[in-house]
Amino acid sequence: MIVKRTLVAGVAIVVFGVVAYAQTRPAETPRPEVTKAQVQRWMTELSNWGRWGKDDQLGTLNLITAQKRQQALALARRGVVVSMEQPVALVPMPEATKRDGRSHASSFYEIRFRTFPDPDLETGNPGFSSDIKEYHVHGPMTHLDALCHASYQGKWYNGFVLAEGFSDQAGCSRLGTEAVKQGIVTRGILVDMTRLKNPSRPPGARAYVEDLEAWERQTGLKVSPGDALFVYNAPAPRGQGSGGGLGGSMDISVLPWMKARGVAITSSIRSIPEDPRADHVVPLVAMGLHLLDGPRLTELAETAARLNQWEFLMVIAPPTVPGSTGELVNPLAMF
Repeated sequence: MIVKRTLVAGVAIVVFGVVAYAQTRPAETPRPEVTKAQVQRWMTELSNWGRWGKDDQLGTLNLITAQKRQQALALARRGVVVSMEQPVALVPMPEATKRDGRSHASSFYEIRFRTFPDPDLETGNPGFSSDIKEYHVHGPMTHLDALCHASYQGKWYNGFVLAEGFSDQAGCSRLGTEAVKQGIVTRGILVDMTRLKNPSRPPGARAYVEDLEAWERQTGLKVSPGDALFVYNAPAPRGQGSGGGLGGSMDISVLPWMKARGVAITSSIRSIPEDPRADHVVPLVAMGLHLLDGPRLTELAETAARLNQWEFLMVIAPPTVPGSTGELVNPLAMF
């Protein structure tokens, strides 16, 4: 969706790694990719449709209880705050969008700025400055995906019918980011693959369930219902990419584990060659699992290591904008 409005910052948090990364490691043993057929089975097997009622629009955010928020708030005792937001860069609007004013799935950000003169007989705003911003949120900018961002076989999360749930002028009538108007306040856990003891995979390799559980044993933490889960990993050495070109730090095979553990929000799931949409369709549509796209984790990893603290208060506060498929946010990690 293209929006014209003032940017509103959000807030958020995470959890990170511990011990020094080994200098040399064995190459990753190839393993079969998750198939499109498996993804199709997951659409039923991992479904949370009806779990919190037929009208539910929050999905896994229902797992964040008052007790979970109290647990998370107790973690912010040092007064240290780290932003997880990627800097927003000015990027020209695509020509296709200029022609018809509609989204063409290409991320951009533009601003038109004006300072009013003094005296100002035209508007009566002497000496003020103002601007109009236009952007397509789904791209490298840090943003929270709404559950209406993806559909499968004509349905959104919880069985809401896509064709009945939007208009070109008003956007999503259900499952938009305004459903998250109370914000997200929870415990964050970040698995730092660069500090995992005795790692079995090279830098840049995706994380699997055994890596997440090894991190739990190493740190003494345990992912539990309502948590936010993120994985930080170093980039692969030049010429040694982990393959696929489908992004993400976690293999998509972690999704059944996430459902079993009750993860409420996550990021950076790697898709599959047979279906590049699977990394969004399974969590957003089947599970109602919210995605924080494009968080910046490097500074958080460095801060967590310096403080020797691996769990954090995480807060994300998207603006209440009707109909939106996603909103720019400034997630804050609080120690």
